[in-house]
Amino acid sequence: MKRRALFLLVALAVPTEVLAGGAWVPPPGKGDVQLGVSRKTASTSWNREGETFRNRNSAGQISYHDFRYAYLSGEVGLLPRLSTRFLVTYLDGFEGPHSDLEQNTGLSDAWVGFKLALAEGDWPMAVGATMRTPTFYDLPGAYSRYLFDAQGQRRGVSPEWRGLLKHDYSLTWLLSHSYRDGRGWINLETGYTWREGAPADQVPLTAEVGYPLPFWKSSVKGSLVYVQSVGNDSPRQPDDRFGRGVTTNFNDASMARLGVALLTPLGRKGTTTLEVGYNQWVWGVSARRYREPYLSIGRSF
Repeated sequence: MKRRALFLLVALAVPTEVLAGGAWVPPPGKGDVQLGVSRKTASTSWNREGETFRNRNSAGQISYHDFRYAYLSGEVGLLPRLSTRFLVTYLDGFEGPHSDLEQNTGLSDAWVGFKLALAEGDWPMAVGATMRTPTFYDLPGAYSRYLFDAQGQRRGVSPEWRGLLKHDYSLTWLLSHSYRDGRGWINLETGYTWREGAPADQVPLTAEVGYPLPFWKSSVKGSLVYVQSVGNDSPRQPDDRFGRGVTTNFNDASMARLGVALLTPLGRKGTTTLEVGYNQWVWGVSARRYREPYLSIGRSF
């Protein structure tokens, strides 16, 4: 599973992503695909000074995020040293106090990109170019959380609150290494993300270490995701998703997340792998304190 595409949350409201699957590039026509589910929940946040507080609505009730995602991701070799990577997410999201949760369900953000191998061998290196797109939920005009009929009556929630809106463009450098006959691995990916609209650009860092276990041909994996805002956010425009709040500014947010997972191959060929894991947001500025159990099944071909 050292080539497995691990798509990690780096945005603060949806699964984002930096695409961190290692510097190995599959041969043309070969690759892998994953189908997974996760559940991100939070009732607390970090403010602009990095201090924690309980999220409450205008009536003083605790406000919750309960975001249940399904995702399809993968990587396919196109040419020697060149592959394409993708991630599509589907959200069943709930937000608000438990007594009055607002639900929004449908396709959310998607990512597509390319990876080019720079060096092979014991320490392969690659560069990646990735775009996040709101194609599946964006509507023309100014952002609105709700949809209205011709008489101005609210008729439901807008699909636009299922994602961040606008586009992100990332350029990253990847370094990998495998050991113990390929059953252990190290992945590192970092770079720069240019963001359209009000949000500040970001510097993401993803690190991952896998170590083989003595049973079931399994491996344990630890991961770190760190995202640092560069602080060049701008005033919110009508078509931006977020603006500056009293205690937080999601357009200038930073975060760190730790994760642990168990990976177990299924079947005799070992081309299918079950992954069960847990992610915890451990530090942030203007960020939610999410926790996220997840499960995925991946298959290489």
